Order: sequence, then structure tokens, then C-alpha cells
Amino acid sequence: MSLSKLESLPNEILIDIMEKYINGVDLLRAFSFQLNQRFDLLITRCQRLRFDFIQCHKDDFRFCMGLLPAYIDKIEELSISEQDTPGQVYAFLSFFPSFALFKHLRRLYFHFNDENLDWNSVENALYSLPETTIDTLSIKGSIKENRYILGNIIAHIFGLKSLKRFSLLSDFDRMYWNNIAKISSNIEHLTISGINCKFQDLQYIFQCASRLKYLDIEIAGRGVSFLNEKEKRPKKNIVVMLTLRTLVLYFADNSLVTMDMLTEYLNSMPILKYLEIKAHSELLDANAWKMFLEISLPSLTHFTLRTTSSRVEEIGLHNMLSSFQSSYWVSKQNFNLMITEHERWNYVGFGIGETKYHFRHEFDWPMIRCWTAPNRTINNDLLI
Repeated sequence: MSLSKLESLPNEILIDIMEKYINGVDLLRAFSFQLNQRFDLLITRCQRLRFDFIQCHKDDFRFCMGLLPAYIDKIEELSISEQDTPGQVYAFLSFFPSFALFKHLRRLYFHFNDENLDWNSVENALYSLPETTIDTLSIKGSIKENRYILGNIIAHIFGLKSLKRFSLLSDFDRMYWNNIAKISSNIEHLTISGINCKFQDLQYIFQCASRLKYLDIEIAGRGVSFLNEKEKRPKKNIVVMLTLRTLVLYFADNSLVTMDMLTEYLNSMPILKYLEIKAHSELLDANAWKMFLEISLPSLTHFTLRTTSSRVEEIGLHNMLSSFQSSYWVSKQNFNLMITEHERWNYVGFGIGETKYHFRHEFDWPMIRCWTAPNRTINNDLLI
């Protein structure tokens, strides 16, 4: 929309547009101190603003840093990232060392690399979150030297009373999930990827976040400590998840989790409506799933069992598809097997400027082909 068209709108509509749809960075660059007193006044009348600095040009970032203190009590959403902008997090925390300065902050997207900043400043900023009323938090971090400390910070974050949505994407393997078991969390939507989480660690997450409505989590495969032993069942009783409606589980190709182990947890989710399993070969038994679903999860309306062509090489792709062609699976309109083939990427990393290329697992790689069962199309061999 051109400036002339904007100027023709009533003040109330302009304020609503500024508050809901315009990035604060663009707002300040386009209108602030541009000899337009009307727009200067409208910006000051806004009660809530969002500033997205992801991939923000350095000059725009510096310009906003000089003006941000005037609007600090109006900011509800803040996005800070190293993606294509190395040094942005360090610079931002140099100006604003504590998130508690943002009195009305509700949503924070914080993406960083600990090799390119002062870790103490990141630690202090994250530990200031309990002084806010934040309800949505996304942390994407490449961690090399401070993994133990970040694990403690994560446990601390789970205890934030106002936090409802938490997304955590990182690349470290020293998270002691038992540290959160005694914490009472109000988190309702949780996404965890790239962090070492064994299947039995789910019990600690459930004990901590019993109010979960949505969970998307990556389960680690067989590590060094599991090379010569079967993965053990949880020793404690599994918490009944009375509010969980959506569950997405990714299992590594070398996972030792069995169908019996998985269904033990699924039986603790009485109102589950959507279930997606990114499965290894142990969890691809069509008859076992049929027997389980016939007597369990009465509220389930959508079920997707996903795997890749490389994971079914021993079984055979067409044998796997045929096993899900029975009348039971055909009658279940939203119950499907999906097998995908992906372009293999040699890229592995999570560094400065690389965050946008960090794929959680092979299911995120570019797709080449996809097959589904039961066959509800004329030609099920789809070329994507």
C-alpha cells in the first residue's frame, strides 16, 4: 500500500494496522522522524509493537537501536537472530542486557551461536526471563562450549509460570531431563529437536508439563552407552496426559524402542486426536497398529505413520505398502502410511549464517517421491 493510500485511512485503522501487521523495524525506517507529524504521533499512540530483526540490514538495526528505548514499553514481540547477521545478538544485548527491560514482552524468538558472543551476556539475558510475562519462546542455539550451563537454563525456563509455548532447537547432547521432573510447568505447546532426549526421558517431561496439549519431539537413537544393551522401560509410573491432543514423535533409524514400549505411553493419552510417528522399522507393523488402534485411543481422528524409502529397504517398499491395504486401513479415512524419498544433503551444521539450513532430520530434506497407503489414488507412485 502506498503512503498516499495510508494517509487516507482514519487514525484508528492506521493504528490497528501498525500494531498487528507492520514490523516495527519497517515502521521506524519508513515513518519515524520523516517530517510527517501525523505518523510520528500515531506511532507513539500504538500500544503494542513487534520488532523482527531476523536478517535485518546492519544499518537498519543500528537505526532502530537508537530509537528503541522510546518504544520499549510497547514491545510485545521480539525476534533476534544470528541468521545472516553475525554479531546481532551480541550488539542487541550490549544495548539491552536484560529482557526484563521489556515490560510487556509476550513473544521472544532468540537464535544465537555461542562461539560468536559473550556467553555471560546470553546467560544473564535468559535468566532474566522470569521477570517477564512471556508466553511464547523460541530458542535456536548452536552450543559448543556451554552445554551444561544451557541445560540448567532450559530447566529454569520450564518453570516460567507465564510460558505456554516453547520451541527448542539446538545441537547438544547433555540434557539431564530428570532435572525438570520436580518442576511444575504451565507449557501447553512444546517442540524439542536436536537435543539428546531418550525415550525414557518422556516420563520426566510428562511429570513436569502435565498440561501439554501439543508435543513434537525428536527421540534420540542408540548412543554409545546403548551399543550393547536394550533400551530400558521407565521405572516410574507414566503420567496420564489428560490434555494432550497432538503428538508428533520422531525416532532415529537406529532406535531400540519397540511397539510395546511406545503403546505403553500412548495408552496414557486418553483424548489424543492427532498422532504422527516418524518411524524406524520396528514400528512399521501394520497388524500391530491395527490391533492397538482397535482397542485404544478412542478420540484419535488422524494418524500418520511416516518413514523413508531407505528405512524400508529390507522389508521392501511395495511389501510395506501392501501391508496397509487391508479393509481396516481403507475404512479409516485419515489413517495413513507415508513413505518418502529425499534428496540427500551432505551439509551438516548449525553455525553463524547457517541456522536457516539446519534440518532437524532426514524427513526435512527436499522430497523426491512419496508413496501412501492405503491406496486412495489411481496411481500411488507419485513423483513430487
